[in-house]
Parts: sequence; structure tokens; C-alpha cells
Amino acid sequence: MFKNISIISALIFATYIFGGCERDGGSRIEGATHVSNDKPASQQSESVAPSSSQETSTSSESSSSRPTFSGSSTQVPSDFSNVVWLHTDVSSWAETATLNVSISGGTISLNYDKAKVWKNVDGLNANPWIFVYENGIWYAATFEWLRGGQTSKPVHVVNGDHIKISPLGNFKPQSGQVYGFMVSGLARAASRNVQERSNVCMVRWP
Repeated sequence: MFKNISIISALIFATYIFGGCERDGGSRIEGATHVSNDKPASQQSESVAPSSSQETSTSSESSSSRPTFSGSSTQVPSDFSNVVWLHTDVSSWAETATLNVSISGGTISLNYDKAKVWKNVDGLNANPWIFVYENGIWYAATFEWLRGGQTSKPVHVVNGDHIKISPLGNFKPQSGQVYGFMVSGLARAASRNVQERSNVCMVRWP
């Protein structure tokens, strides 16, 4: 009798200790705290899509910070009226050189007949110019230096990051647009050799 009572007592004790504990796929026990190496949700980074108003604002700022130059005029005035000079105003310099321009294979050729005539200063003797028409105004700016005898440059030097002056600081030539090109004696900085220039050659960008 006492033996049966002992067995019954043992069964009741076991039920009390382990009751309510179930295995979940052999990985954890229900009711226990699940420990994870993952960061709590409050500490996890997440990507948040901008609201429509933010997208509109960003788009507007992006567009306004990158002006486009798509003028329709095809000829720089012979007297340079309506030209804004972003570097030295060379409108009064004598036109002594003849320039022909061609663009091919990633190269812009500025063939002018004073390339080996104009005096060199520290190995340089000329600056090439571009004339860009926008909102009824021609903007004239130099975009590079030419060494004595040099008549060609990679086309990418015509971009605004070589012009380096507003409003052409972000300029990039557009296919089909007409631009004017000219070569002058040194005019981009303070150094001077000759106060002479070429004709303006109008070119449709390929």
C-alpha cells in the first residue's frame, strides 16, 4: 500500500514540475525567452522612401542646379554685341588668325594658322574659346590652354568643369546645337603674349 502511495506521489510531482513545457521543433521550449543575435527592431537601420513632396523638391533642386544650354541662334554677331565675356574681353583684339574647327573620334581640332607664330609664354601660346547661346545672350569663355604648335584637344575639355566659371560651370555640349569657337592669344589668366585672335567658327555639335 505504501509502495503504491509512493508511486502515485512521484507521478504527481513529475506532472507539477514539467507540466506545460512543450518542445517546438526541437529548438526551443514554449514559455522560455528566445535569445537571438539579431538586433532589436528599435536598433535596426531601415530604408525609408522619400515622400512625394521630398521627391519633387529633390528633383526641382537637381534641375535648377544643372542649367541646360540649348540656344537656337546660329551666328555670333560680328561686332560681338550681345556677347558676355566670362574671361578677358578680347573683342577689341585684332583678328589676325584663320580658324577651322572639326570634331571627330573624340577629338576637337582647332586648326589655326598662328599656332607656330604667336609667342610662347611658359610653353603656352593660345586659349581656345567657346560661344554658347542662352536666353538671347552669347556667353564666351575659354576652356583650355594650347601649347605652341598644338591644334587639338579631347572633346571632353569643352565641358563646364574645364570652363570653371558661372553660368557655364555645369555646361555640356548638346548634340545638334550650334556653338561658336575661336582661338586667341593668352587670355584665360594674367599672362599675355599677343593681343590677337582668330575668326569665330560656328560648329554644329555632333
